[in-house]
Amino acid sequence: MKTAVFFDIDGTLWDSQMQIPKSTIEAIHKLQENGNYAFICSGRSRATIRARELLEEIGFDGIVAGCGTYIEYHGEVIFERSLSQKEIADLLTELENCHMPAILEGKHYLYADEESFGDDPYIDYLKRILDTEFLPLKEYAGNYEVNKLSADFTKGDIPAVKKALSDQYELVFHEKQVVEILPKGFSKASGIEKVCGYLGISHENTYAFGDSANDVEMLKYAAHGIAMGNATDDAKEAADHITTSLWEDGIKTGLEYFSLI
Repeated sequence: MKTAVFFDIDGTLWDSQMQIPKSTIEAIHKLQENGNYAFICSGRSRATIRARELLEEIGFDGIVAGCGTYIEYHGEVIFERSLSQKEIADLLTELENCHMPAILEGKHYLYADEESFGDDPYIDYLKRILDTEFLPLKEYAGNYEVNKLSADFTKGDIPAVKKALSDQYELVFHEKQVVEILPKGFSKASGIEKVCGYLGISHENTYAFGDSANDVEMLKYAAHGIAMGNATDDAKEAADHITTSLWEDGIKTGLEYFSLI
């Protein structure tokens, strides 16, 4: 019976400089050669999952993007949950009231009001990797293609946004002053469940590697949740096993521990 292994990107597959250990690439190739599936499972929207190092040098079987809101298998879209224009407009109003500038994230484009973020290096990074697919927020009002949102809560009213949105949306707060906003019931775990249903993989044959807050649900959900040695405390607590850090061959070591390679 085939297994499916799901990998977070940031802090798991690559570091803050988007460098991937050679041992990680070789280990995932071996995993696939042994007849298993390898999936990216990321909070990133599909628009920002485009690096050659991920898509060509490794060559995953599929992508779970936007915390389960968008799923591909060998380039074919097998699931997508898009936010309606009304949902987006209402979310932007609430976030503006709570003083939280937002980025709308979709499969092709990201939308943001650059000025509201000030001198934010993350915005510069997005502009660099997306180029013409990073779009001005207000110019496209009513015509967005969006799966999820992210917002900066540095100066925001967190209790107010929780009160306004928690009944209808999942809010995932990160240590780096960012909150991800997803339709209710969506997470990396829900994405794994959909992939396994599509491919006919039993739950007992699921593995997940992660390192941060938005990995907690998938680390708990997968039959074998593996936290990186460099993971946050909440990710480590959610995992069944803790491997070594990213640059200590963490992916290779974890796959070897479970005899997948």
